[in-house]
Amino acid sequence: MELVLYPQQLNNAMATVYGVCYGVRLKPMLDCGVVFKSTPSNGKLYKHHLPVPPPSSFTPTPPSSTLFIYHGMYALPQHQPVDYPSFKLVIVGDGGTGKTTFVKRHITGEFEKKYEPTIGVEVHPLDFHTNCGRIRFYCWDTAGQEKFGGLRDGYYIHGQCAIIMFDVTARLTYKNVPTWHRDLCRVCENIPIVLCGNKVDVKNRQVKAKQVTFHRKKNLQYYEISAKSNYNFEKPFLYLAKKLAGDPGLHFVEMPALAPPDVVIDLITQQMNEEELAKAAAQPLPDDDDEAFD
Repeated sequence: MELVLYPQQLNNAMATVYGVCYGVRLKPMLDCGVVFKSTPSNGKLYKHHLPVPPPSSFTPTPPSSTLFIYHGMYALPQHQPVDYPSFKLVIVGDGGTGKTTFVKRHITGEFEKKYEPTIGVEVHPLDFHTNCGRIRFYCWDTAGQEKFGGLRDGYYIHGQCAIIMFDVTARLTYKNVPTWHRDLCRVCENIPIVLCGNKVDVKNRQVKAKQVTFHRKKNLQYYEISAKSNYNFEKPFLYLAKKLAGDPGLHFVEMPALAPPDVVIDLITQQMNEEELAKAAAQPLPDDDDEAFD
């Protein structure tokens, strides 16, 4: 049994890393930093911590549950560190695709957001309650700076998971997805990524469900969402939580408080879109994404 602590979890004086060793091995995301070895399934709590003392509320989880690594290093200085697992989630995509609207649906995260002027980013702490305990995503939102060119590396550094968003009513935003994916992966290697097609509540969509193929080429998860109607809001976060925990059985035990829907989505039409998407997944991939639009 190995508990692997990665460099980005050790290079900040506010970080404290915990793991409960129950014979579960985390998948390496970066080169290994410190490795603790133990007898498999002995259930012993191992700690590597810097100056911050262990949180008094931390308790080992049952042997059947997930191995979590906790660290509080992705909050901005204005945020209070938390004593449960937290992860930096970067959200990218063209301007106007609905990234900020999406994040703001989570009422508590919107209330507690902080702005970092040196990077030009708003960080929203979004909490979710799972069957393995509470989890937090520090969602880094570009605050519109992507409209003036590419994002600086400081936005991506230490990202542990990501959402790439495009607008199904604007074809160019989908065509730019490969560029966002390349920029993201240049800094953040081997992190779980979700591709989201937003604004599916709009009837005149320009990117049909069957035309969305990039996620299949890059082995990403894809969800059709509608930020303004809250449709599928939780799915990207649940997928990322499962991947980060390495537990396909992880699930949310309660939904966060969301802002009331601004629009009503036609669920019958969207169900047809989802069926079209499922059928397209069984078809051969086009050689070029442009072929899908012919």
